[in-house]
Amino acid sequence: MYDKITALYCRYSRYDGQETENASITHQKALLKEYAENNGYSNLRYYVDDGYTGTNFNRPDFQRMMEDVENGIIETIVVKDMSRFGRNYILVGQYVELVLPQHHVRVIGVTDNYDSYNTENDLFVFESIFAEMYAADISKKITFAKHTLGMNGVKLKSRPLYGYKLIDGDHNRWEIDEESAKIVRMIFGMFLHQDMSINSIAKYLRTNKVPTPSAYMGYKYTKVGTSYGWLFQTVRRLLEFQEYCGDTVNFKTKTTSYKSKSRLFLPKENWVVFENQHPAIISREDFEKTQEKLKSISKNSFSPSNEMKNDTFFRNKCVCAKCGAKMHRRHSINGVYFVCKTYMQYGTCRSNHVTENELRRIALDHLKKLYMAVKDGSDTLITQLGLNQLTELDKQIKEAENRVNAINKLLTELYEKNFQGKLSDSEFRIQSKALSCEKEKLLQFLSNVTVRKSTISKKFLSVTEILNRIESYRLSELDAVTQEICDALIEKIVIDEPMGQKEKNYGKRIVDIYIYELGNLSDLVDVRFKPYSQRIKEIAPQLLLERRCDTANVVEALATKRTSLKSALAEEGTNFQTVIVEVRKEILIDAIKKGLSIKEIYPLLGYPESSNVYWFAKRFLGMSFNDFYRKTRKEI
Repeated sequence: MYDKITALYCRYSRYDGQETENASITHQKALLKEYAENNGYSNLRYYVDDGYTGTNFNRPDFQRMMEDVENGIIETIVVKDMSRFGRNYILVGQYVELVLPQHHVRVIGVTDNYDSYNTENDLFVFESIFAEMYAADISKKITFAKHTLGMNGVKLKSRPLYGYKLIDGDHNRWEIDEESAKIVRMIFGMFLHQDMSINSIAKYLRTNKVPTPSAYMGYKYTKVGTSYGWLFQTVRRLLEFQEYCGDTVNFKTKTTSYKSKSRLFLPKENWVVFENQHPAIISREDFEKTQEKLKSISKNSFSPSNEMKNDTFFRNKCVCAKCGAKMHRRHSINGVYFVCKTYMQYGTCRSNHVTENELRRIALDHLKKLYMAVKDGSDTLITQLGLNQLTELDKQIKEAENRVNAINKLLTELYEKNFQGKLSDSEFRIQSKALSCEKEKLLQFLSNVTVRKSTISKKFLSVTEILNRIESYRLSELDAVTQEICDALIEKIVIDEPMGQKEKNYGKRIVDIYIYELGNLSDLVDVRFKPYSQRIKEIAPQLLLERRCDTANVVEALATKRTSLKSALAEEGTNFQTVIVEVRKEILIDAIKKGLSIKEIYPLLGYPESSNVYWFAKRFLGMSFNDFYRKTRKEI
C-alpha cells in the first residue's frame, strides 16, 4: 500500500499584485512545504501554474492535478490561500464542495485557515466572492489603463504585425522586417495588380512553401504540420490590416468578460486610428484600392468574410446529439451549415447537419419564449430549477439548531441531577446516550443542509444574474441573433438529426439550446417541435379575423414552402382545409359559450356575411347555423 500524494498547488499571475513571478512561486513553494512537513503530510508533489490567471481553470498543471485526483492518487491539496486555487467563486465552490469531496480529497488554504474537512467554513463563500471582486477590479483597472494608452496613440498589440519587428524590444516602436514585408508586398501585388483571387494567392503560398505568419514569427500556438498552411482567411485578414499604411489602429476587438479569453470584433466606427506612426509597407493609395476591390467581391462567392458573417454566432457552440462531437463548419452556394465532425473525419457517426439559417430561426424562437417566460415572472423558472428552497432550508437549520441547544441544556440538567444523586447512574447513561445520539444525527443533518444551502445560494446568485440580464433586453432586440446575445446567453446547442425524410423538409428535429446557468431551455420553457397542424391552429384565429387565412398567407407566416406544408400535413393524416375547419369549429363553440351573438361571430370565422357562415354550417356542421347555435347554447 502506498501513501497518496499531498498536492502543493502554486499559481501566479502578473495581475496578482506582486512584482516578480519567481519570487511569488518560490515563496509559495517554501510556505507550502513548511506547512506540510510541520503537519505530518508526506509524499509531497508540486503543481505549478506560473503566469496563469485565476479567473478560469484552463491551467496546465491544475488540469494535471485534477487528472491525478480522478485517478485516485491525491489525498490532500494544499494552497497558500484559496485565491491561488481560483478567483471565480462559483467554479471554486463547485470544485471544493462538489467535485473534490466525491473523490475524498481534502483542500487546505494555509493563510486563510480554510479546511474543507472543517464544517465551520461560514466565511468561505464571502472570501471567494471577495477574491473574484478583486480579479474584476484588477481587470477594470487594466482595461482603463489600456484605454488611456490606446487613446494616446500607444500601440495596444502585444506583438508586431507580420512584416514588422520591434525596435530594441519596445512594443510601441516598429520597423520593417524586410524578409516578411517582401511577402506582404507580394500578396497585395498579386491581388491588386495581377488580379489573382484570394484562393489562388493562398494556393501559391502553400505550393511555394512560404511560412505562415504564425510559423514565421514563432507563435507557440502554431499547429504541427501547418507551417505552410495558408488559408483564405489568413490572406483576407492580411489584406485588411490598415497598419500596413503606417497607421496605429486601436480598439479593433474587446474581451466579452474578464473571465473569458474570447474576443469580440468591434465595428470600424469604434476604432481609433493614428496615422503615420511607423514605416509603411503598402502605400495608402494601394491599400484603399485593395479595400474597394475586397468590397466588390460577390457575396455569393466562396468568401470566409461572408462565411464568418453567417457562422460567427454559433461557432464552437454546436454539438452532435448522437456522438457528442463538435459540429464542423462547412459552406455551400446556399450558405453556411454545420455537420458532425466525427462523420466528416471518420464516418462513424451519421451525417447530421443543420443550416445556419435554420439555427438562427430556432434560436430566435426559443430565446423569445424564454424572454416572455422571464417577463411573466422569473419565480416560476427559479422553482423549476429547484432554487426556491432557501427559505425552507433556513427554517430546517433554525429548527435543528434550536433542538441542538435544547439537547445541550437537557444534558447539563441530567449531569446536575446525577451529580446531586437525584438520577441513578444507569438512568443517566440511558438518557444521556439517547440525547447524544440525537444530537449527533442533528449535527450531521446541519452539516449536510448547510452545504446544500451554500450550493443552492451560489447557483441562485448566478441564475438570478442571467435572468436579470435576459429581462434587461427589449423584445425588439430579439428580432435578430446578435453576437452579444449569443455570447451572453447560449452555452451550447445540441443538434439531433431529422427524424425522417419528410420531416426534414419542414424542420422536425430536436434542437436543445443550453443557456448559461439555466441548462437545457426545453426543460424550462415549451420550445419543443410542434406538428404543422398545431402550428397552423395557433396562427389561424388572427388570420381569420383579418380575412386572409389562405394557404399563401399561412406559408408566409410559418416561413416554409407550400410543398413542405402539404407533405407535412399529409404525414400527420390531415390537410389544410380540414385543419381550418377544425379551427372554425373551436372558435364557433368558444364564441357561443361566451354569449356572442350570431352577427358578432361572423368576423371571427373570417366571413364577411351570413351566407358564407350558413354555407360553412351546411357543409361542415351537418345542420343549419341557427340549429347548431341553439343546440350548443342548450348544452351550455
